[in-house]
Amino acid sequence: MLAPLKNKKKIELLFRLGKKKGSGFFECRYLSYSEDDGSLLFAVVAPKKNLPRAVDRNKIKRRIRVALHKEKDLLADSGFNRFLFIYLKEEVFSFGIVQKELAKLIRSL
Repeated sequence: MLAPLKNKKKIELLFRLGKKKGSGFFECRYLSYSEDDGSLLFAVVAPKKNLPRAVDRNKIKRRIRVALHKEKDLLADSGFNRFLFIYLKEEVFSFGIVQKELAKLIRSL
């Protein structure tokens, strides 16, 4: 099951102990945490520095979340159960491009 990661302490733990993998579009921090109930937890970040308009930040986060739900089998096969995806580009791309780049990044984990 794919669920949002909202706990501030768990996100800080992910930054502190998680591994980092990047591509041109995304940076992914991931961690395998044994105390979870088997669900996959994820968070999506679109920095204000890169996308100053809230409309654009919300649009890209929504596209990333939908792409993650479509690629949840790849996430489950990666062997990790906590993920944080940070969008690095300064422009908003179409859903097809976002999904393709996200799938490429998840396969490389």
